[in-house]
Amino acid sequence: MPDDLEMLLLPFTVPSEGRENLNEKMELATIFCLAELGRDKGGGFISKKPSEEISFITKVCYPFWLVPWRRKVLLFDGLGIASHTISFDVLPDLGVFIREIKGSADNLEAYSAFLSHNLDYFKVIGKGQKVIKGLIVDSRFSEDLFSLVSEAEPINSSIENEVLLSPLMDRSAIEASIKELSNFKRALREDIRGLQRIIKMLVEKTRKHIDAINKEIEKTHKKYKNEAASLKSKCMEKIEKESREYSQKIAEVSKRANRLIQDLSQEKLSLEMDKKHLTSYIERYRNEMEAARSRGDKAEEERWRKELEKYKQGLLKVDKKIEEVNRSIEDAKSTRDQEISKLKSEYASKIENIMVGLKKIEAARDFEIQTYQQTAKSLEESTLAIINQINELVELRKLTLDELEKITYPIGRRKHTIVYLPFFLVCYKRGLEKRYVVFPPSVVKAPSGILKIKGAFKSFRVRMLLQEYSAPITKLLNRFVGLIEQNLIFGDMVREECAKMNILKNLRKKIIEGLEELSREKWLSEKEFTLLCRQGNIK
Repeated sequence: MPDDLEMLLLPFTVPSEGRENLNEKMELATIFCLAELGRDKGGGFISKKPSEEISFITKVCYPFWLVPWRRKVLLFDGLGIASHTISFDVLPDLGVFIREIKGSADNLEAYSAFLSHNLDYFKVIGKGQKVIKGLIVDSRFSEDLFSLVSEAEPINSSIENEVLLSPLMDRSAIEASIKELSNFKRALREDIRGLQRIIKMLVEKTRKHIDAINKEIEKTHKKYKNEAASLKSKCMEKIEKESREYSQKIAEVSKRANRLIQDLSQEKLSLEMDKKHLTSYIERYRNEMEAARSRGDKAEEERWRKELEKYKQGLLKVDKKIEEVNRSIEDAKSTRDQEISKLKSEYASKIENIMVGLKKIEAARDFEIQTYQQTAKSLEESTLAIINQINELVELRKLTLDELEKITYPIGRRKHTIVYLPFFLVCYKRGLEKRYVVFPPSVVKAPSGILKIKGAFKSFRVRMLLQEYSAPITKLLNRFVGLIEQNLIFGDMVREECAKMNILKNLRKKIIEGLEELSREKWLSEKEFTLLCRQGNIK
């Protein structure tokens, strides 16, 4: 064995609380009982099947590699049944994109077209898979396996009556898988560096063009500022002259209209005084008429009625005149406002005509600046869209790297180690048919624990003695049976070795002694002991 290689043998059973572990004899006897109880005894009413025979019961040791890697340990299936598939996103060609950046970076139009053309360049173009043969990353499996390592014993010499399976994945195959894993990890990091380099290039090139655009905007401001300043001075002189002229015209219109309105208002005031006097006379004559009526003086009453009627007619004329004056005042105001509005409109039109040249200059300036700003905005938005896609790819690559970190286990080992996991393989035979059953590493139950189980077996309590230690480990061992059946060469080799180490031939005496110990511990009744010995042809 090389100096840098260590070999360990894990226990087949571990005791439960309050229970000692099984000795070798009881372990062999228990497996014999379970194998015999699981043997098909044949029979049937219509077509009787012959009973199965046990071809062999053999303790087999399954190899696992513990390989130091980056101060931690990788766990490999020595037979290569298990493997780990890493899914990842396939990137577009980064080199092509970088060459196109460099080719278009110096020209604004070319660079802008390049960004627009490549807005979807970094959308994921597909999925890839990297299969690492033999690598085991199942956390439950590894936790269960590593929990047995503390109980492992070093293998310094050959082991009797057990089959140590030689790893189908030898050290060179393991090194190849690790190299492939390291190369994949390196490729992921290179992808991240390449993507980050592209981000840096995009930011630099876009910033360079935006800075150039901002300088052009400053130049445009200066160019139009000088041109507009000269014209603006002339325009302001004309505007000032027009403003004086129209202010004077508006003042004249207002003055003339206000004088008319004032005269009409005075006339209205005089009419309202007349109305007040007429109203007073009417009230007085009405009272006189009522007094004459109360005295019965009809002549006097008739005189006052005629006077009252005369003054009422006068009041109607005054009211009518007041209405006419009010209309005249409103007409004067309306005419004044219309004339002022017309003058203001004429003034605004003249100002607009005066300013048309200046506005053309400002419009041309604003158009040029807006065009530059839109170009800069388009560059920023396109660059940001591409960078966001790249950042998503970077995060996906980092997630894949994080996943690779989780495939290692924090167990300090400096040497390559082959850990052998023991299990029992039973081969049943009926004619040419073969059937395999695996008895995986188990927990040894205490008798007190069995009695607490509701509905515990009343017969063959030995069935309850062993309890599966790890479901993931059992699952892998059952896949081992599939490998035997599918790989003819490997299957023949396993059957040949198992036949040599068959405990029914080599350890019959220990099985019998173990059965006796099981009987003493009440795992078997005397009747069950006799039946198993007879059916299994032990005695």
